[in-house]
Amino acid sequence: MNSISAILAGFMAPIDIPTSPAAMLWMFPLILSIVIVYKATKLRVIKPKKFIKEVAILFLTISVFLILSGIGLNILVAVITS
Repeated sequence: MNSISAILAGFMAPIDIPTSPAAMLWMFPLILSIVIVYKATKLRVIKPKKFIKEVAILFLTISVFLILSGIGLNILVAVITS
C-alpha cells in the first residue's frame, strides 16, 4: 500500500521545469517524437526514404514556426513593456 501512495504522490507534486533557453531545447525531441507518430499513422504505405523525408519536412516546419513565434512574442513583450 505504501508504494501505491508514493506513486500517487508523484503525480500530485509538480515537477520544476526551468524556462531557461537551454531548457527550451527539450522541445525538439518532443516535436520529433510527435512528428514520427503522426506520420506513421497518416501515411498509407511506409517506405523508409519517403517516411524520413516527410518527417524531416514536418519537423523543420514546426521547429521554424515555433522559433519564429518565440522571437515574435519576445519582441511584442519588449515593445509593450518598454
